[in-house]
Amino acid sequence: MALLQHSRSDRSLIVEPELLIGRSPTAGLCITEPYVSAQHALLRWAGARWVLKDLGSRNGTFLNGARLEGGRNYDVSTGAELAFGRASELWRVLDDAPPPVMAIPLNGGEPLIVHEVLGLPSSQEPLASIFRDVDGRWKLEAADGDMIVLDHHKLFEVGGRTFRFACPDVLGITAGADSRLAPKAVSLLFRVSRDEEHVELIALQGERAVELGSRSHNYLLLTLARARREDARNGVPDAACGWVYLEDLLNALRTIGTQLNIDVFRIRKQFAAAGLQDAINIVERRPRSKQLRIGTGHLEIEIV
Repeated sequence: MALLQHSRSDRSLIVEPELLIGRSPTAGLCITEPYVSAQHALLRWAGARWVLKDLGSRNGTFLNGARLEGGRNYDVSTGAELAFGRASELWRVLDDAPPPVMAIPLNGGEPLIVHEVLGLPSSQEPLASIFRDVDGRWKLEAADGDMIVLDHHKLFEVGGRTFRFACPDVLGITAGADSRLAPKAVSLLFRVSRDEEHVELIALQGERAVELGSRSHNYLLLTLARARREDARNGVPDAACGWVYLEDLLNALRTIGTQLNIDVFRIRKQFAAAGLQDAINIVERRPRSKQLRIGTGHLEIEIV
């Protein structure tokens, strides 16, 4: 990911796909000095390179000591020195890699990078999750299952904090995954100790077998797997198979909603990190009825 660093203060910044530089508080790189214009310059990912453009600033934008012509794009690469309004106040480009997908807090703080699944406001307290769905679109799912599509620069609120979504894929300038490719079905094998203290999990997708180990959150998946298998045995249609009301699930697991949300987030993140397709839907939610189910009907449970 691209990085800027101020030459004197060592202040550093992860560069979002379209970085507005200026005195305005809405700028991604806010420089409050009076010699900087409110909307001074724009540093933008152009698909294969970064480009810098002066936005008609009063005191000019500088690239490697040369003042830029307003409104024209100039290529920027690692090692370049940028200055805004004063040629001696340098920002160095430490890395010119493509920008990552980010959730940017508007009240300050570092951008949060999306690695497969991002929990907000934090992975320790995931009240909502950002992920890329099988249709290729980025989405935000709240803990109650409500979901919205995230467009580039869309504002959203989680836990009383406002974030801005930034994604080069949404801009159409970075090739993403082919959303036309349907994910291969996941089969899950549970190996459960007789006292049910240990639940090992193995996932099979295509010709891959992934050992996911014994985790505390596996028992949540096991409970949902049992409900889906029981419905299937009773002839319940697949679309209606395995749905469990949230309150009943909390009672069965003897847990609370906060911990359940953390476990769902950890399950999805573990599946995504293992390279399993459609990891987000390994646990499905129905927001209106507050129901959950395991997202695959290919289930096997062994008592060992």
